[in-house]
Amino acid sequence: MQGAVARSRPPPAVGKEAIMDSLVILIPAALCAALGISMIVSGNPRMLHSYHYATTPPDKLPKLARAEGAGLVGLAVGIALMGFVSDAPGALGIAGTIVGTVLFVASLAEMLIMIVYYNGGLMTFSGQTAPGPFATMRPVWRVIVCAVVGAAVSLFGIMPGVNMITTGDVSMLHSYHYVNVSPANLPRLATAEGSCMVVLGIAAFLCVTAAAGFVGTRPFKRWAVACMGVGLVCLCAGLAGLLGFIIYYNGSLMGSATL
Repeated sequence: MQGAVARSRPPPAVGKEAIMDSLVILIPAALCAALGISMIVSGNPRMLHSYHYATTPPDKLPKLARAEGAGLVGLAVGIALMGFVSDAPGALGIAGTIVGTVLFVASLAEMLIMIVYYNGGLMTFSGQTAPGPFATMRPVWRVIVCAVVGAAVSLFGIMPGVNMITTGDVSMLHSYHYVNVSPANLPRLATAEGSCMVVLGIAAFLCVTAAAGFVGTRPFKRWAVACMGVGLVCLCAGLAGLLGFIIYYNGSLMGSATL
């Protein structure tokens, strides 16, 4: 009887679920790698948004393309390590997750820094590459407008972060991030993730405010470059913290069909 019942059950779909999980990771990693290699080989930055290189000197365009291509390849490797190697048992899985996270954040930072280094634009504004009201606005008003917009954008990180810190509630995260975290560590994870969200909110404010000094003038204002630099450091630190604390408290960076 038990044998008949056992034979009547459908076979588990572990294989299909594993394939779907692998594709979710493999497709973006492969796309990043392919685009990155193409940019490195061709030296053509046109796969970027045009405002990223519209103000870059023509002789620097191949260098920008290769720097951005290298960053895309780094992102691909980081995604692969976080998605595949992190599932390995023992120290190998931990090492793969840590190395993948560091490489992912470092590659993202490198791509942003190289755009600024080669005189490109991280964001597009009216007047950045052509005359417009934002470019002709008085500098002090540009700063005020960008600061107000930056403050509004920063609330998307600061408000959820403060809520997680004060309540100790992790439910704002995807459930797979904390499904394996022990109940005693859930409030700690919420505090850590909330703090990183606040840092990301500060990064958004600094970067958007700094944008006022990147529009309508060449060379860029020193205060804007410094503000953007601090903002990018906060951005990378916040992203690294968000990923790192999930790993530290035994959470999962990526979801699975089995979760």
